[in-house]
Amino acid sequence: MMLLSTAQGRTVVAVSTAERLGTITAFTLAPSPPHISAVRLKTRGRHGHVMAWSNVHSFGKDALTVRSAEALKPENELGSDEEAHRSHDPLGKPVLVETGECVGTIEDFDFDETDGRIRALFTAEGEIPGDRLMGVGGYAVVVRRPE
Repeated sequence: MMLLSTAQGRTVVAVSTAERLGTITAFTLAPSPPHISAVRLKTRGRHGHVMAWSNVHSFGKDALTVRSAEALKPENELGSDEEAHRSHDPLGKPVLVETGECVGTIEDFDFDETDGRIRALFTAEGEIPGDRLMGVGGYAVVVRRPE
């Protein structure tokens, strides 16, 4: 099990240069299939940076290694429609079932550190299987009704 809360604060290192790029602050999610689309980093300077999950080399217990520092983009240069935009960060957002009923607020989530697949979303009300994720927006996370 790899939780966002466990991953936050881990060092991000470029494999090509062994340079410390920053620390993990958040992830952005995308549906179909539910997965981490980008990693948000705290870096030196005024603005944070983001990097597509596809640039992840490996996710270890001490650090996240990435292929190259060139994959980092300044967060303030992203358009709101891009998957890596902070509006796709689920933490603290209400969870709505597709019918509009609120079933909690995202407190954490579990993901597969090898491929970024979302295994579960956690609210105070309980666990929601990751495969029910339909979308993450600026206001809420939308999930399919349980069958």
